Amino acid sequence: MNVSNGGLAAQLLEKLYICDLSRYSGTYVLSENGETVRNTGSVMWFAAPDARGLYYSDQRNFDYLTYLSAKTMDETCVLERACANIIMRDDTVLFLDEEDGCVCEFDPAKGKSSYMIKEKVFSFILAADKVYYASENGLKCFDLHSRRTGKLEDCFPVCLNFSDGYLVFSDKYRDFTLCRFDVSQNELVVFDDIRAQSIITTEKYIFASNLADGNSIIRTDITTGESIRFCGESADKLHIIGKHLYFLNQFENNAWYRVPLSGGRPVPVLLVANCPATKR
Repeated sequence: MNVSNGGLAAQLLEKLYICDLSRYSGTYVLSENGETVRNTGSVMWFAAPDARGLYYSDQRNFDYLTYLSAKTMDETCVLERACANIIMRDDTVLFLDEEDGCVCEFDPAKGKSSYMIKEKVFSFILAADKVYYASENGLKCFDLHSRRTGKLEDCFPVCLNFSDGYLVFSDKYRDFTLCRFDVSQNELVVFDDIRAQSIITTEKYIFASNLADGNSIIRTDITTGESIRFCGESADKLHIIGKHLYFLNQFENNAWYRVPLSGGRPVPVLLVANCPATKR
């Protein structure tokens, strides 16, 4: 889930939106062939697409909830509230309030927000009818139908992902060791050899930048636990878009690179020094 790594890259209507973290020069819009269409000028975090545009937190405007129209490229602040961890739920927007740490829900049609989880939350993900989140008291689950909360495990999850019935995360209490939690069996598996800085999952695999190996990318079978070294670059902020894994290459001043999910050689996606800094 890209939101767990900052939601810094997103695809919408055959264009790639990708935020520059090497110079914080803005968010670039790339065409299918990789050419830069424009620089929006905003520093876009936690991008969450709907059918017509993107919701995001704009670092250049107090982290307020903002909407960008893919058709007109107009950017509109829709809620003057510092937010993070933005996730679409049908026609509403879930987000983390940066001031009090609570999970809130914003209804664009009404222009109003309301509280969903009124306790301090560090990160959360949405899977079917449940919100899984990291709290001061461990890993918890909030049921959207019963509105009840239950504790799942004593840990401090970072980079929460959900795939094939498993929660995948690194545990801050275990020195960021990679973990897999089976939500149906309430069973935790710890991968002792992998200390994950960034994590992203597919239905079959866990991709993680391994702190124990210079932040190289390791691929782990989510069921068997078998692992291989997938990419030797020093990587952070892993994202999956289409059939490619995107990451910040720390060897190249945090330039964006991508590599096929099937494996191969990583290639640059966004080298900001070569991009025109044109804004709207």
